[in-house]
Amino acid sequence: MDARSLLRAKKAEARIEHPYASYTSRGDLRCSVCAVPVKQWDAHILTKQHRTSVAREKALAERASTKRAAAEQGGNMKRQKVGSTSTGGGGVDGLPAGFFSSENQRNINISSTANDDDEEAQEEEEPSTTSTTTSRKDPTLIQPAPTLPAKTGDADLDDFLASLAEPEPNPNPNPNPTLPGSSYTTTISGVASYEAAPILNIVDTQTEVEERDPEPEETEAERRARLAREEREEIMGRLEEEERAQEDADDRVAALKARMEMIKKRREAKAGSKPKIVKA
Repeated sequence: MDARSLLRAKKAEARIEHPYASYTSRGDLRCSVCAVPVKQWDAHILTKQHRTSVAREKALAERASTKRAAAEQGGNMKRQKVGSTSTGGGGVDGLPAGFFSSENQRNINISSTANDDDEEAQEEEEPSTTSTTTSRKDPTLIQPAPTLPAKTGDADLDDFLASLAEPEPNPNPNPNPTLPGSSYTTTISGVASYEAAPILNIVDTQTEVEERDPEPEETEAERRARLAREEREEIMGRLEEEERAQEDADDRVAALKARMEMIKKRREAKAGSKPKIVKA
């Protein structure tokens, strides 16, 4: 067995078993996450390029899993909302079942007639109740009844005295002098509900990994070891190239030898087929 066969067998035995290690059809080692050919796997996994690529792959996987979980959660919320909406109403447009039956219509007519009678009675009692409440709440609005002066027989003089006896209008109807007069409206407080889709706060994991794991400075011993590894890789690469070139040359030589043998056989066949001339 020659040296090339031994080298080939040794390379076949030393296959790298790693999640990111792959081999081409020609048997060359390749890193699947970096997408580059590799000569020395132990030296490659210590490089910054490989560590950055691995961190990027992990960040993409975590982001995909987070998006998938958020999508599943949003789908569950939508299904719950649709289910509660469909079960909320018992009849047409949320009306109770049997709302338009004849019995319910008769009850509604009776109750509306009773309500109309109550409203009419309340309107008749409203003016007196309002005046009583107003005088009870605001004592400043209660004014004494004006006393008319005795008539003198002169129409102009009587009109003048009557105008003097009339009460003066209140210039400030607001009982609180510090506040301007304004109209107030009753506001019914209620509970407002808001619905919003969840927003995910996705942090760039690759940036955090780079900030959290700074590149350590290379010492002299590490630099020498790295240079030695690179030199060994270069030597191994040259040996492999020379081996491939030698194999190609051997293949060409074998092809030429086969061709020469075929030509010789043809010549011998032609020479044997010619008739021999016998000299007298």
